[in-house]
Amino acid sequence: MIRSRMPSIVWKGQLTFGLISIPVRLLRAARRERVRMHYVHQEAHEPEEPESGPQLVPEETASEETPAPPPVTRLRQSLVTPTESETVRPSEVLRGYEVAPEQYVVFDRDELKSLRRRTSPNMEIVRAVRLAEIDPVYLETSYYVTPERAGEKPYAILFQSLRETQRVALARVGMHGREHVMIVRPGERGILAHTMFYVDEIRFDSEFRVDTGLVGAKELELAKTFLDAIEAPFAPEEFKDEYREVLQAMIAKKTSAAEITAAVETPERPPVPDILEALKKSIAMARKPPAQETGTVGQKKRQSRKAR
Repeated sequence: MIRSRMPSIVWKGQLTFGLISIPVRLLRAARRERVRMHYVHQEAHEPEEPESGPQLVPEETASEETPAPPPVTRLRQSLVTPTESETVRPSEVLRGYEVAPEQYVVFDRDELKSLRRRTSPNMEIVRAVRLAEIDPVYLETSYYVTPERAGEKPYAILFQSLRETQRVALARVGMHGREHVMIVRPGERGILAHTMFYVDEIRFDSEFRVDTGLVGAKELELAKTFLDAIEAPFAPEEFKDEYREVLQAMIAKKTSAAEITAAVETPERPPVPDILEALKKSIAMARKPPAQETGTVGQKKRQSRKAR
């Protein structure tokens, strides 16, 4: 079997929980495993024609010697124009959005580069919600959130508070060239984060609309009985990518090379001086009424109380 590489750090910065900052790192929790193949070319091997006349070859020599396979050359893709089939240099490649058949709005590299969101040093928690309220269709990529040594205590406080209140937190962070909304939730032993798809990225109109009027009572009862019969605790280790395992076994017969890379340690950050005080201030700020209520709306509330 081919060894999997150690998880790499995809983001590092401060997870802010009110006035508390927790220095953390994101390690990708899962990724789709693929066996990457390349395009190669191998010249046809034509056996040499034997010389005229009978050839006497010792039996041992004939059985041991096998012709070496022809060498292969890796093929690389190149950009060519469809009409003239001329190779285009990467520096000449632009990005175009097709607004109509064969009509494009063109952008150069600098224009698109200016739109990229800078990686932010902070992941700010802005809301607490129930996990059951979030449809799994919104979940994109999963990460493990690991604390730096200086952030272990506030990390534990956030983990325990989320677990005991049975809530998850929504946070914003700039990462990978765009702004992400993250679902921060307690796992079995630590905190996990999941990037979310935005509402306009979900294709709700493509979801099939079922007609429950087609369901008969007996059919439904049998279907429910079948589900009861196959019910079992969730065990993801039961399901394996058989194609990938067979392909990896074939590759293992041809080569035994493997590479392992380790994550780079980041410098420690100073701890928060007083976590308890910071939590009290954070709660006070969260309970503070919005700015618009301090004016006319606030006066109306006070007048209504006096009228009572």
